[in-house]
Amino acid sequence: MKKYAIILAAGKGTRMKTEMPKCAFPLLTKPMISYIVDSLEKCDIDEIVTIVGHKKEEIEKLLANRVNYAHQEEQLGTGHAVLCAKDYITDEGISIIIPGDTPLIDEDIINNLIRIHTSNNNDLTIGTIILDNPFGFGRIIRSNSNLITKIIEEKDANTKEKEIKEVNSGVYCISNKLLFSALKKVKPNAIKNEYYFTDIIEILSNEGYKIDSFTIKDVYKLNGINDLYTLSQIEKQLRNEINKKHMLNGVNIINPETVTISKDVIIEEGVTINQGCVINGNTIIKKGAYIGPNCEIVNSIIEEDTRILHSVIMDSRVMKNANVGPFAHLRMNSVVGENDRIGNFVEMKNSKLGEKTNVAHLTYI
Repeated sequence: MKKYAIILAAGKGTRMKTEMPKCAFPLLTKPMISYIVDSLEKCDIDEIVTIVGHKKEEIEKLLANRVNYAHQEEQLGTGHAVLCAKDYITDEGISIIIPGDTPLIDEDIINNLIRIHTSNNNDLTIGTIILDNPFGFGRIIRSNSNLITKIIEEKDANTKEKEIKEVNSGVYCISNKLLFSALKKVKPNAIKNEYYFTDIIEILSNEGYKIDSFTIKDVYKLNGINDLYTLSQIEKQLRNEINKKHMLNGVNIINPETVTISKDVIIEEGVTINQGCVINGNTIIKKGAYIGPNCEIVNSIIEEDTRILHSVIMDSRVMKNANVGPFAHLRMNSVVGENDRIGNFVEMKNSKLGEKTNVAHLTYI
């Protein structure tokens, strides 16, 4: 069975107050849509189709040939956006549909959604979450047989329906043979003239198809990012999750609430990272390294038993037992050799030092 993923990434991000496409906005320095593609690539997904619209070239530049692109020239709702993927998806198999502004959706959620869908022989499976305060979310409406019949939005719900705590997360798994035929039956909203994907639920239910749910327990992973305040809250959650993982693996992070480490960084046990550090990109820090306060390290390799103090290291490598800083700046493929000392206010660019070299201070290499 062939599996597809459709990422909805055509939004303008008006509430982000930026010209950048919303899904390209950075989360811990990495575009939020890249997190979703990373997770999908870890799953058994055959094709990824990304729906692009506003400033589509920026999304295409970020993801390059990792995905296929379907263009939504005019934003006419989520149903219309999914319909734009039709040319890339066959009638056989299933499709996962994911909003492009939910970067914390991981491979566990994706794999479990597929597993529930296939093992229960569902025609459509909706990722749902349980909220004590469901205000603003679409409520899940079920029949007497406990199957889902429709989703009621907040503005359309009556008093009893508003008490329902099971809500729509915006993540779906659906059989391809039903997807586009159902979408063609969706009518435009009378007020906004947009086509809503959730309308297919009532359409399929009325036709006797089986619609059920996969309840996702990690609610915070389904949070959509619509403004900069929400972005900061999601960043805080992700930062705490990343730092916790490293600390449980033997990394000593001092004042972890002040330390930002991106998801792709690899840190071995026995490393100490002081407060105020920012470590990003494809950085590797090996055993016994000491990263002093207020360092920035990007796309670099820090070897065993090195000591870095108050310095910036970008796209470079520091070999074993070297000392760098305070206030050094290494960039553009610089290499510091074993047992070297790079002192105060030394800048290196595109250079390689041999072993036991001492550059004490105020030097440009």
